[in-house]
Amino acid sequence: MKYVVANWKMNLDAELVSSWVMEWERNQNQGDQPYGDTIPILAPSFVHIPFLFLELPRLNGVFLSSQDISHYEKGAHTGEIGAFQVKDLCRYCIIGHSERNESFDTVITKRDLALKEGIIPIVCFVSEKDAPKYYARGTILAWEDPLNISGDFGYNAKPLDEIRVTAEKIKSVLPKDALLLYGGSVNRENIGRRGDSSGISGISFLDGVLVGGASLDPHHFGELVKAYSE
Repeated sequence: MKYVVANWKMNLDAELVSSWVMEWERNQNQGDQPYGDTIPILAPSFVHIPFLFLELPRLNGVFLSSQDISHYEKGAHTGEIGAFQVKDLCRYCIIGHSERNESFDTVITKRDLALKEGIIPIVCFVSEKDAPKYYARGTILAWEDPLNISGDFGYNAKPLDEIRVTAEKIKSVLPKDALLLYGGSVNRENIGRRGDSSGISGISFLDGVLVGGASLDPHHFGELVKAYSE
């Protein structure tokens, strides 16, 4: 299974989200398994999750993720959104993205709350040596390239050989069934095609990608999904 995760961050308003859905529906394949063994995941802002949840039939095989959850389980925490609430709408949740600059303990607390509620946490980390600390059964790990996170999506990710070598190192210290994504200026120029060594999708040690800016355009994001599914 491969995963292509769109992290929209704090970018789209309601009108743009609606337009994104319409464009996706117009341009993507139909059928029971339109993306083969590839799972496209959208992580919108919290306020747009309910709308997208209702639009899932039009998105045809796309899953939802939250961009974060509270580190509190429940209670009098104004403004917080708990895992027990997110689980009603999302199957996945991004945990510990580097832009949030959270402590290790906070990330682990959120990871465990997500797992407790049956949400699959996509746990982000920057340093390759830390991967085993963030792993738990049922998680997806996302290695963020610190030089390319939060950059312009037109910027090329680091050289493929460096990504491949680092991904292999990370996988070598994790259980065989551990899932690993790469995040860092992923776009149509560097994604390549699955099985082709000339792009990120051809790196066998990776189970997919975490996409930022390129995912704001449904056509661009669709190309990244097709890179894995075709």
